[in-house]
Amino acid sequence: MFELFQIVWDLIMIRDNVRKGRLTMRKTLISIGFVVLMYGIGVPAAVLYDKHPEYEAVFIAAMVVVGLLFVLLVYIGFRWYFQSLARERAAAESKTEGSDGA
Repeated sequence: MFELFQIVWDLIMIRDNVRKGRLTMRKTLISIGFVVLMYGIGVPAAVLYDKHPEYEAVFIAAMVVVGLLFVLLVYIGFRWYFQSLARERAAAESKTEGSDGA
């Protein structure tokens, strides 16, 4: 039950960031997909391991997959952030060049 609360809370936080303009629709869909995928892989593996400790290898493999997905999403997030910074700098430079020449 607590996992469902966590999913709902994550979705509320994503919605809040969309309203504040911090997330685009593309980033929102990726974020929601990431949350669903994380819980869809991690929670069943943890429950299986809790009830059947002999499946420890499955649990470890699932946690490795979840960790790799997290690292991939962080990498993509930093890449998008630095790309947006470069676009903002280019837009600011083009504005200053346009006003200086007039």
